[in-house]
Amino acid sequence: MSARALLAVAVLAALGIASANADVAPRLQSIVDSARQEGQLSIVVGEGTLGNANARLAAAFDQYYGLNLDVRFTPGPPMPNMVASVIQQYRAHKPAMTDVIIGYANHMVDLIDAEAIQKAGWQDWAPNLKGPGRVSPEGEAVPVQSSTPGIVYNTNVFRGADIPTKLGDFLNPTLKGRIATTPYAASFDRLAIMWGREKAFDYAHKLSEQAGGLIRCNEMNRIASGEFDAFGLSCNQNDALSVAAKGAPVGFALAADAPIVTLLYEAVPATAAHPNAAKLWINFMSSPEGQRLLYEASFADLSVIPGSRTAKIIETVEAKGAKFLIIDTDFYRQHDAATMNQDMADAQKIFQTR
Repeated sequence: MSARALLAVAVLAALGIASANADVAPRLQSIVDSARQEGQLSIVVGEGTLGNANARLAAAFDQYYGLNLDVRFTPGPPMPNMVASVIQQYRAHKPAMTDVIIGYANHMVDLIDAEAIQKAGWQDWAPNLKGPGRVSPEGEAVPVQSSTPGIVYNTNVFRGADIPTKLGDFLNPTLKGRIATTPYAASFDRLAIMWGREKAFDYAHKLSEQAGGLIRCNEMNRIASGEFDAFGLSCNQNDALSVAAKGAPVGFALAADAPIVTLLYEAVPATAAHPNAAKLWINFMSSPEGQRLLYEASFADLSVIPGSRTAKIIETVEAKGAKFLIIDTDFYRQHDAATMNQDMADAQKIFQTR
């Protein structure tokens, strides 16, 4: 091994970067050196996407690699708008508005199809991205977080065996008027795939008749206050677990008859101004420290990474025989987005005209 390779192994091991070895270390050290020359990392992201832990993540990121970059976070537009802008900037040969693009699987498929993000050769140099499920099959997008839609309930009302653990429980006549759902029919396009369209829409009509109101996914105060006893499907586990951690009487349960995992991804735009810093950021976010900080801020981490706390929620339902629908980039290769959008629009009409 060359002197430079030996030095790289020693430096990276000293920094605590997992799996630094003779093959990975020199390549990673080269990216660290290039990022240091870039001097900056700019991330445009929607408020709350990373749990508003931007400052803590930035400090831990610098410390992880021994860098002192100017890490800037800027509030951004909704994800679809971000994706459209990055694609437009790539086609115009202009620098991307962000060094790291964050979005869900459907957004990543649009970026991949437009060739607007880099492959980055993740598994050749990124020690934290080695292993199954760490990089999308196309080799470009990197999952960072697993979200699990489910049921939110008031813990003063439901305890033990009374806790609703299936969407079917919402149709109990005793709950009429005591439950809520979303005006935007969260995840009903996925239910149409899991259950079949006829069953999903039959359920939507029955739930509409049962529901006492429509609330947004972040309105957990309306469950905690007792305005509604339960709510579903939630967009994810994040909001419920967040308010529960602050002492609110709110609980969360995965719906055993609608087990869904949705992946949030990060990628480097093809025209990122600071691509090496962006690559290091994405590797860091899959490190134990990055995942710990992400969970503390957002109550979600990536379920395929050892030690994941989200994985424990998933495993409790899998142990009962549930098979999860994974919303990843492969999912959007296998299902027609236009059909899903129409299913969502039709389900929204059911709830909004109740």
